[in-house]
Parts: sequence; structure tokens; C-alpha cells
Amino acid sequence: MNDKSEADPHEQDPLVEPLVKREDLNKTWIGLGVALEWIALRGQPMSLKSYRDRENEADEALVATLADLPSQIAESIVRGEPEEDRRRLVPISSGIWRQTATSDTNDAAQPYRLIGTDDDDPWEGAILGVNIPEYRRIQIRSAFILKNWRENELRIEPLPTPAVSRPKVQRLVEIIISKAPEDLKPISQSEMEHLVRSLVPAAPRDMVRQIHREHYRNPKRGPRGKRDPDRKARLKKFRDELISAELHN
Repeated sequence: MNDKSEADPHEQDPLVEPLVKREDLNKTWIGLGVALEWIALRGQPMSLKSYRDRENEADEALVATLADLPSQIAESIVRGEPEEDRRRLVPISSGIWRQTATSDTNDAAQPYRLIGTDDDDPWEGAILGVNIPEYRRIQIRSAFILKNWRENELRIEPLPTPAVSRPKVQRLVEIIISKAPEDLKPISQSEMEHLVRSLVPAAPRDMVRQIHREHYRNPKRGPRGKRDPDRKARLKKFRDELISAELHN
């Protein structure tokens, strides 16, 4: 007797059960493997074929999003252990992300070959390659992942950058002025540009300058007095606080 029954399609394309759940992203820092699985699955089971496709798309989306950020923001979001000194975690140089979207003669068909994760340990991740800085134990801020790839959405590609409206820049300038520590006031025009564009890279410089002049109509001119050697460090701390608040909004 001939068995005419067809094979179960689920046996041909089994489900991939997620290892990463929403609660795993409650931590401030998560592993690179965790981040990439979340972008691909969002905690939902999926067919193996679909997952393989989305796995590559997740690599591309994460790299593209990080590569388009200003360096100071990208470096506040991702950290890792440099290969030459495994005793510490440091910010990962932002310029590395575009380099990971390359290939070499040994791996011509795998554009993100420099990014490695461990299937047995989703908290592990590395960037390894030739002629680039190498990092292990890469960690990413979970707030950044959740903001860009929400739990109830399956979209992977990075969102297009919208045009920056004047009210948005106006509001940001007002927030910076109101939240600036007393020892940083008044914020200079160049400092305001730096702070605004750290949070909104597409903000036009002319717009920031014009709004700055509206708030500081009669800037004092003449001798500046003694140079403050610690101002740059205090400004960086203030900028990092603004970025951290933005990531959690």
C-alpha cells in the first residue's frame, strides 16, 4: 500500500523559539546577541526560514542605525572589551560600524561577517576582523533597542529620519537652557549647536544659531576672563545626561 500522506510543513520549517524575552531587556545593558535576537524575533516564535532572513536584516538594521548616529551618541550606547585589554569595558568607536558592513575574499557573500555572536550564549558578542579594532563581550543599552524596535512591532529596518521642525529645536534649546547647571550658564552658541546636534543630528545649524540668539539677545563681548579648564568636562557630563534622558523618553 502506498502512503500518499504529505509531510508536515512544520517539520520541514520548524519553529524557532525565542531565548530572549521582554523582561530580559529590563537591564540597563544587554549583550549584542540578545539585542540582535530581539530585533529579529521580538520575543515571538517564528519559522526557521523567516528567522534566518530576519537575522540578516537585524544585523543590517542595527549597523545602519548606529552608523547614522553622531559619534558621541553611538559611543554612549555600545561598549565592549578591547581585544588588547580584556580587563575593562570601553565605548566602542563609532567609526567601526560602517566597516562591519564589508566583506573580504574569504567571505564575499557575508557582508556582516565581522559581527559574531554565540548561539549558545546570546549575551556574548564580538567584532573581529582584519585591520580594525577588535572587541568582545559587546553590550548595548536596552533603552536604545526598545526605542527603535518595539515589542509589538515586527518592523526591522531603521525608521527614515524625518525633517526637523523648528518647534522641536526650539523646545530642545529651552530644555537645555532650563536644565543647564549654574556653572555652565550661559551656554555659548557653539556649545548649544553641539548639544542640540548630539540629540538631533539633522537639526540645521542656522536654525540652532537663530534660536540661540533669540534667547541670548545681547551677548556680552570683550575680555572673557580666565579660561575654565574644567568646562569641557562639565559640558560633556551635561550632554551625557541629556542623551540618557532622551534614550528613556
